[in-house]
Amino acid sequence: MLWAARVLARAFGSVWEFTSRLRRRRPAIDPAEELRNKLAEARALAPEPAPAAVEPAPESAVPELPIETDEKESKPAPTDLVSLRRDVHARARALSEEMRGTSESD
Repeated sequence: MLWAARVLARAFGSVWEFTSRLRRRRPAIDPAEELRNKLAEARALAPEPAPAAVEPAPESAVPELPIETDEKESKPAPTDLVSLRRDVHARARALSEEMRGTSESD
């Protein structure tokens, strides 16, 4: 009979602990709202950024460079996909041969 009283006491103790933990638990906060609160706190703590001084760049400091036109790029772009693919591969081959030629001469 003593063991039954102990079992009941432990059962009621477990139920009491479980209900007290549920009462202590605070309601779930929306994660987005929590992030908004953190952002508002960070903005409140951060100093106001100073406006940047606007200084006009001198016109004569930047020389006008001539615009270079490449004869290969001035060709009209092909509209056919097969010819476009062939053109791209041909330009890639020419560029790789040019790069190999410059590396061998060093």
